[in-house]
Amino acid sequence: MSSPMNDSKKPLSKTAQTIQETATQMFAEKGYDGTIMDELAMLTGANKASIYYHFGNKENLYAICLHNLFKTVADAVIEAVEHTEGIEKQLSTFISTFAQQSSAHRQMPAVLMREIASGGVHMPVIARQQMQRLLECFKSLLKQGQEANIFRLVDPLMTHFMIIGSLCFFITSEPMRLAIESETKVDPSLPEATRAISEMVLQGLLKN
Repeated sequence: MSSPMNDSKKPLSKTAQTIQETATQMFAEKGYDGTIMDELAMLTGANKASIYYHFGNKENLYAICLHNLFKTVADAVIEAVEHTEGIEKQLSTFISTFAQQSSAHRQMPAVLMREIASGGVHMPVIARQQMQRLLECFKSLLKQGQEANIFRLVDPLMTHFMIIGSLCFFITSEPMRLAIESETKVDPSLPEATRAISEMVLQGLLKN
């Protein structure tokens, strides 16, 4: 895949920003193949020539949208971890911040789940690199905890998948769960779910 054409350091015009925001939502709802440029033009009020002028082509637009979306989440998680003291609290911060950011930017887990289901056939390299940043941050936390004799040895990738996968599934499945009729509350809130995941992960990692 070619690298994105627009300069990330250059502020987007109002038209380009509208195109990008609308396209991000469409990619989350319809996937790459289901997002049609004619429909994007109609929804944004921009003609197709303007879309191609700002973003080159659909592939490049997808890469830019996903990169910005995933980078927003990764930046917030990494920054929150860096401003937290204590390895156990850092791990909890990693999980809770990812949950909060994924809920605030729901297109991210929606796109990620779609890409996973399709085998990542359209997943842009630059978006995948942002997920790799999260994994590297998580691996660093595990390593520090193990070197401090606080965490036991575990497979970093599988543990990472458990956290990211559980939270993404929880967030994207919310409409389906809320549609289930029940006389009592059975669906946990995001903070409750996050807390449960953090406790299970920590219990599995702590040596004592």
